[in-house]
Amino acid sequence: MTIAMSRNYDEALFASNLKEIKERKIIIKVNMVSTYTYLSMTTKESLAHLIRFLRDDLSHSGRIIIAEGPAIGIAIEGFRKLGLQELSKEYDLELFDIHEDAEVEIPIFNSRFDEFMIPVSKTILEAPFVISVCRAKTHDTVIVTLSLKNIAVGGIVGRNNRSKIHRGYKAINANIAILGGILYPDFSLIDGTIAMEGNGPVSGEPKKWGYVFAGKNSLETDSLVSYLMGFNPNTIGYLYYLGKLGFSNINIYNEISIDLSQAKTKFKPHSTYMKQLEWKLSTEEEKDLLKRMKSIISKYSRVRNKFDMIEKK
Repeated sequence: MTIAMSRNYDEALFASNLKEIKERKIIIKVNMVSTYTYLSMTTKESLAHLIRFLRDDLSHSGRIIIAEGPAIGIAIEGFRKLGLQELSKEYDLELFDIHEDAEVEIPIFNSRFDEFMIPVSKTILEAPFVISVCRAKTHDTVIVTLSLKNIAVGGIVGRNNRSKIHRGYKAINANIAILGGILYPDFSLIDGTIAMEGNGPVSGEPKKWGYVFAGKNSLETDSLVSYLMGFNPNTIGYLYYLGKLGFSNINIYNEISIDLSQAKTKFKPHSTYMKQLEWKLSTEEEKDLLKRMKSIISKYSRVRNKFDMIEKK
């Protein structure tokens, strides 16, 4: 388990123990729900520190592609707001709109748990190394949105297709777990310096928290951050399912030896929070669903070689 927590971007990145990236191409998936609302986006600071860390400290000379397809607004506007034109000139970055990517059709579920297909980014699916960098935020349907949801929903090609995963609280948590398991990042950077609480992921309020998190297992990282935000990861459906599927232990906060009390806080949840908890299935329904989810993820996942325990379960 390697999760670094600091009030300093560089300290978090160095402490994460990411010493080298042998792959010649890195996809950095940023988060820009709305290019008109900066608080809904990945922060400029986290992205700049990450790129400098990769280029200057890890001496990565391969391709670095910054990818996103915003739900609201145009990608180039968001890239400009994040200062990426300047950074791309300095660090030789490529800017990529996911909505213009080639597609791979992936099966997910409707409200009756019948399968239908959703197009995801071929570039991310086939990427040798993926980093998810985002701001810590509350959410209007699945309680929190962190590095896994950033890649799961943000990896869908086509603005009109994003809403198709929203098939009620039960199905959406399963769908995010499927897409998160398929597009699973290799590294996560979560910025909680100024996070979002309340009616996220767009209309919430700033939360001055002051912490940055970096981790080599995205489920562990998201689970720890959600716990420190004041939520039980076991009540967040997509984290719960990925834990059951073997990606890691979502109760990771019980295994950390450092004192977490100073970082633990209480985010104001979305106004629909109590309804969002209604995703749980019966024991038999859950068993059947996990079997079906495992079958889909094992077939398509970009990291199935790293998580071969999924196929063995």
